[in-house]
Amino acid sequence: MLEWTDPPFSAGHWVPDMVAAAGATSVVGASGQRSHEIDWPTLVDSEPDVVVVAPCGFGLEGATELAEALPSGGHLPPEVQLWAVDADAAFVRPGPRLVDGVEALAAIAHPDAVATRSDLATRIDTS
Repeated sequence: MLEWTDPPFSAGHWVPDMVAAAGATSVVGASGQRSHEIDWPTLVDSEPDVVVVAPCGFGLEGATELAEALPSGGHLPPEVQLWAVDADAAFVRPGPRLVDGVEALAAIAHPDAVATRSDLATRIDTS
């Protein structure tokens, strides 16, 4: 998960715990650690199956705009799924809405088992 895209920042604090609760693995963020700047080679070298753009303070529309700018930059391999989520609503503020964020992540990680939360997440076409 990325908390920011330019420069890229891994999502830290409680977000890696949310990823784990959704049945996935955070490959660049660590539970209880601060978000931190990374570079694109580090992200690519971590071999993610999915990159979720969750920019602090952004709703789904703003996150989508930031995520849509990434493929043109050629940073991610084409087989990596790219998603944008409503970070402001369900990720960046501790509280009950974090459960909604976990549900959105579970749908991204396990699309055959959990219905997509289209109110909180959208897949970005990278073709």
